[in-house]
Amino acid sequence: MKATLGILLAATLSLQAQSGVHSFTLANGLRVLHLEEREHPLVRVRLFVRLEPGDVPPGRQGLPLLFQRTFTKGETADLKAGELDRNLDDSGIQLTQSLEAGGFTWRLVTRSRDQDRAMGLLADRLLRTLLDPTLLEAERLVCKRLLERPEGTPHERLRQALAQDPAARPSMSSLGAITLQDLLAFRARVLRPDRAILILHGDLGLEQAKRLVLLSLGAWSVPSPTTPASPAPSLVSTTASPGSVGTLQIPSPGAGIRIQAVASPSGKLPREIVELLGLLVPGDASLPPVRVGVEDGCLVATLDGETGTPASVAWSLLHDRLEALRQRGFTQADLERARVAWLARRSLDSLHVEAQIYGALAEALGQSATEDRMRALSLEALNAGLSQWLDPAKLRVGALGEPELLKTLPIR
Repeated sequence: MKATLGILLAATLSLQAQSGVHSFTLANGLRVLHLEEREHPLVRVRLFVRLEPGDVPPGRQGLPLLFQRTFTKGETADLKAGELDRNLDDSGIQLTQSLEAGGFTWRLVTRSRDQDRAMGLLADRLLRTLLDPTLLEAERLVCKRLLERPEGTPHERLRQALAQDPAARPSMSSLGAITLQDLLAFRARVLRPDRAILILHGDLGLEQAKRLVLLSLGAWSVPSPTTPASPAPSLVSTTASPGSVGTLQIPSPGAGIRIQAVASPSGKLPREIVELLGLLVPGDASLPPVRVGVEDGCLVATLDGETGTPASVAWSLLHDRLEALRQRGFTQADLERARVAWLARRSLDSLHVEAQIYGALAEALGQSATEDRMRALSLEALNAGLSQWLDPAKLRVGALGEPELLKTLPIR
């Protein structure tokens, strides 16, 4: 076994003693992080496979969503429809797959005694799922119905629409253009071990973790590329302004007026700035009646106007509050207060399983903040980041309310 491990594991085995994380990389490029925790007889697994620019051809904006739904419900080479779910239920194993910002995530929770079986079921889903053209058509119809009649309240629909970059939002045309060949090509581009990070947390030692990963995912190979279909014409308007609400105007009779703006941090912003602004902005005393929260790493500003309030009035108030904060910035005292709060929260996060897993993944992706950089962060850098984050031209803005009131919006 030791000889086999020496051959299959890349020579990147490392120990990060301070964080308690062991890491190793398989020969196929799969990065593995191991966090041992013997307090409970449970093993938690998180597998993240990242999406990259260019993975979705122009005119195929619904490809990740449709792939997610088809892949999750498809049969595998070893298990027929429903058998995987029955095996999971019979074993008390929890396995879920989701499409999230930046990629696909699989979450697995199992008793430590069932870890081999659980990882085998994960590998079966990941590596041996069959993409069925019949299932593709059924899920395409489901996605189209969701576009025609979105689920949730008007407020939920507005938030969900703003959560996604306009250029990536599925449309009827983009969903209709996707072929089985597109799905196969997408799978070959994305589901690769050298794009994946696997985290194992719980009641297993390092040697157990190595054996478990090698037996289940050691054979995962980089697939041969499949030639995609010719891209359809781009469905994204090139004339829309970054702050355009456009189709995000949601008529909702009797709902008053709600204006919402989402600020996504630029990938160029240091993580330390993002973390501190996420603590400082929501609690700023100058923002009411605008409410600001942090959701999925984005600042979400919301203003609810009274019945009869024109959308133009509500938008002006929300815009003015955010712009005043952007121009004013924070003080050195604010910076120090947020730094102390961040350090305290970091200490508490070390006690929570999900926070440990999230932190390990963020660090592996180069998206984590460090204490050294946090202590070295200057007030000038913090306020420059605030100005960049709240740039009005980069806000995603939407509105819902009475149809007549929405017509007063000054931006289109």
